[in-house]
Amino acid sequence: MDMIVLSKVGGILGPFALILGLIMNFIYEVLDLVGIPNVALAIILFTLITNLLMLPLTIKQQRYTRVSSLVTPEIQKINKKYKGKTDAVSQRRMQAETMEVYKKYGASPTSGCLPLLISFPILLALYRIIYNIPSYVNSIHDLFMTIAEPISHTANGAAIMDQLIADLHINVGKFEFTIEKIIDVLNNMKTTNWDALASAFASNPEVVQGINSVKDTIININEIPGGLNVMDAPVHFSQGMAGIFPGILIPILAGVTQYISFKITSGKQPQQAPGQDNSMASSMKMMNTIMPLFSVWICFTLPAGVGLYWVCNSVFRTLGILVVNRFFNNKDIEQLAEEQKEKVAERKVGKPSRIEKMMDAAAEADNGNRPKTMSEIARANRSKQDYKPKNYNPADKDQPVNSDSISSIAHMLDKSRKDD
Repeated sequence: MDMIVLSKVGGILGPFALILGLIMNFIYEVLDLVGIPNVALAIILFTLITNLLMLPLTIKQQRYTRVSSLVTPEIQKINKKYKGKTDAVSQRRMQAETMEVYKKYGASPTSGCLPLLISFPILLALYRIIYNIPSYVNSIHDLFMTIAEPISHTANGAAIMDQLIADLHINVGKFEFTIEKIIDVLNNMKTTNWDALASAFASNPEVVQGINSVKDTIININEIPGGLNVMDAPVHFSQGMAGIFPGILIPILAGVTQYISFKITSGKQPQQAPGQDNSMASSMKMMNTIMPLFSVWICFTLPAGVGLYWVCNSVFRTLGILVVNRFFNNKDIEQLAEEQKEKVAERKVGKPSRIEKMMDAAAEADNGNRPKTMSEIARANRSKQDYKPKNYNPADKDQPVNSDSISSIAHMLDKSRKDD
């Protein structure tokens, strides 16, 4: 599998990559300052720090998972109650009852997705930085500049680079003969490719001199204990046992740590009731099997630096989840739900909640006359005050005039709550 290397990433990932790149640059500069400039160690520390920065998202995700163990059974009962009922009135009633459950526990249908949506572009940006460290670490960029600048001034340099890219099977998409693109190619050079580079540019003494002056430094800063290199594939079967061990530990550890991380993450997921549709649970179980195997395969084919990041990320993420779960284990689920409800209330003082807005939208779909919005009805129910329409007659309180009206739905919900 050919590695795709890129210059600094732009688009939606640009801001994330820029911030994380500054962190990576700071870590490496500190290591260089104390006399241990090493990309592998920088990757480990970088992964640790980024996981600490993402810990609030982990806490939010795990909190939602715990509260879901209370929400899910009630939602399942509502779905079962209205199963097969596709008329507009039943759909509005089901929506209203579902929203009431979410409001009861201070949750929302999107609570579990938000942390994942936020963390996804961050993870993509992390991979881009690991792929192309010279674009974000100034001192490493300067090392490659020693070679890239004279290459850019070489006659027929573009043609030589095109041939070199083809011979070394480096996939850079559409190669442009610019200094940054040249550095992208140099960054993907394996330890055994430097002689080929010097031979290709033998006509330019400045290039050869630049290679000889920084080649050993680049190889040394990319070393991983055990004779591995950040930019090389971890396993070389053609070299016998010496090319297999200890490099094979990276893909194996990637698969094992990924599997453990998935198991711990999904361990507190709410269980499906017997007879319920468990298609999502089956999908999650399949992902728990496929993703670790995918990790093993991807770490066999990509440079060892990417595999090192993959292993460290799984380890640090697992440790973070264990710490968060240990904290939540000391709290009752009902207490967590109450705390979550209070936080939502504090954030939205004076503002209608998303759930109330959805209930209002459902109310607007009713063409009948209604004196109050669904959010007002919900607030009235919470304060134990019965809602009474303008034409309310105590003798008719158990017989709503219009079964399709919003007032009838509100009356039904209020009566159901009292019966419970």
